[in-house]
Amino acid sequence: MTDLPEKDERQAKADSPIHTSGELSQAQPKPHAQNVSPSPDRQVEGQAEPQSHSQSVSPIQALADDQPNDEIEADDNEALERDSAFGDNESIASSRTSLTSGITRYRQENGRRYHAYRDGKYLFPNDEKEQDRLDLFHHVFNLLFGGKLFHAPVDNPQRVLDVGTGTGIWAIDFADQHPSSHVVGCDLSPIQPGWIPPNLEFEVDDIEDTWRHKPFNFIHMRMLGGAIKDWEALIAQAYDNLEPGGWLESVEFEVWVDCQNDGEVEMPKMIQQWQSLLTEAGERIGRTFIVAVHMKNWMEKAGFVDIREDVIKVPNSPWAKDPRWKEIGAYQQHNMLEAASAYGQAHFTRVLGWSPDEFLVLSAEVRKELKNLKYHLFSNLHIVYGQKPE
Repeated sequence: MTDLPEKDERQAKADSPIHTSGELSQAQPKPHAQNVSPSPDRQVEGQAEPQSHSQSVSPIQALADDQPNDEIEADDNEALERDSAFGDNESIASSRTSLTSGITRYRQENGRRYHAYRDGKYLFPNDEKEQDRLDLFHHVFNLLFGGKLFHAPVDNPQRVLDVGTGTGIWAIDFADQHPSSHVVGCDLSPIQPGWIPPNLEFEVDDIEDTWRHKPFNFIHMRMLGGAIKDWEALIAQAYDNLEPGGWLESVEFEVWVDCQNDGEVEMPKMIQQWQSLLTEAGERIGRTFIVAVHMKNWMEKAGFVDIREDVIKVPNSPWAKDPRWKEIGAYQQHNMLEAASAYGQAHFTRVLGWSPDEFLVLSAEVRKELKNLKYHLFSNLHIVYGQKPE
């Protein structure tokens, strides 16, 4: 198993080129897998047959080849016992500094820190612990996709927008790999580093406001479930702000964790309860977590063409026999253990009216089930991309 990825020294925020405004400011120019069907009650309808693009076999196709018969082979129980160290995940150490402006007078609540700009629109923390989790997600995607940052057949990305950029790690990597492009990363939280490629800028803004940029030829969105009020409006706005022939790509996990045990083991009850209540809280505030299975239809409704959807089964703990899937599962387990707190505390306390102690008890039970390798937990990851007609 490889070491957890270390932070780059660029994570220092001195002289950070981050802009804030009520509207997005105008930026100056400077693989294909078979679909893995989700569980029956969340079946994706109307999935298109794969379109042929002039690309070599992609990392997604390689992943499909690793999943014969739509299942990941589980390791035997004795081997899982020997590999129990995979579950002993430690939090990743991090050191970050803050911008000296009002947008960093963060909201502190129940031991977690939340964004101040448009306070309450995004109910997930933005503290160092959460930043580490977001960066670890990026590492998981690198493992899944062989370091490939996007899958849409964008021949010459010139103006690129990363919606909900978080720590900015995807945008930084993209700008490094495409020095002729100009990349804009937008987020409600100013948690991005200061030392960044010269062709990248970050903006602190609400992506659901009206965009004021020049058109882009590639827009990237990843892991935004539970963060957006009106998904159809956001996808329509992305369409309107793409050049003809431009591409939109979305990468989202289904909100529900599933269990691949062929009926031998029931789905863990506390995880079920946590997921059900979290979904209810998201619906109450109008920011649904059920995004991945609808993305293709939303893109079709907005007018996108040549839409491709790939679905990959990703283990959420190191129960798989194959070493590569075991490693990915180990990182995913770490992510899930952190998510049991990050994905829910504000939803349970602010929206559902739970006390902090009640949430901590549930979170502890969820974490216990996540560590139990008898549950072959997995999530379906949806990669969806489409093109604005030329």
